[in-house]
Amino acid sequence: MTQDEVREKLIRKMREGQQQYIAKQIGIPKQILSNFKTGKRDLYPESLEALNNYLDNH
Repeated sequence: MTQDEVREKLIRKMREGQQQYIAKQIGIPKQILSNFKTGKRDLYPESLEALNNYLDNH
């Protein structure tokens, strides 16, 4: 899995208002998730894995 693959998966699954919920579920600040979604930053490997697992299972 790459940063870009997980980013695209997030964008596909994202609905209005879910970003804050997803960030809370995986244990990162909403702003970090927002910056990841827009390509402004990468996630740490453990956060990337947590997000990928969340997106695959929800």
